[in-house]
Amino acid sequence: MNEVLEYLFFTSTIADKFASTLQDNGLEYIREIEPMQGATLLKIAEGVDEDLWDTLDELYDDLSTEDQALLEEGLVDEDAKSTAGIYLQLSEGRQTIAQIDPDVMNRMLSVITMDEFNAFIETIVRNVETPDDSAICQRKPN
Repeated sequence: MNEVLEYLFFTSTIADKFASTLQDNGLEYIREIEPMQGATLLKIAEGVDEDLWDTLDELYDDLSTEDQALLEEGLVDEDAKSTAGIYLQLSEGRQTIAQIDPDVMNRMLSVITMDEFNAFIETIVRNVETPDDSAICQRKPN
């Protein structure tokens, strides 16, 4: 698969539901276990019909909510501390999670969208991986 769409699930039950829909629609997929979190990653080729892609996107949104609820049910622990992390995809293919203060994360997401937050993080990762020592006023906007 050259260009792929990736769908991440934290519970195998929900990943199986999504995989079943992929099979029902005749889509081939690759199933991987994400090494950092042990989550299930389903990958399909990017050339999916637009209507089907919209259907899959809506299903993924619905299943993600269910997935999160199941995950939280399994993680109920009175002594547990609240944590948050940012999933980072590095240029050479490595993946990592940066742990951050959950209160800071909640405050940020109360004033910006998740897309804006992701764009911000991608800019930081890109600039760390390929630093530019020129003056900020001389750089082209990203």
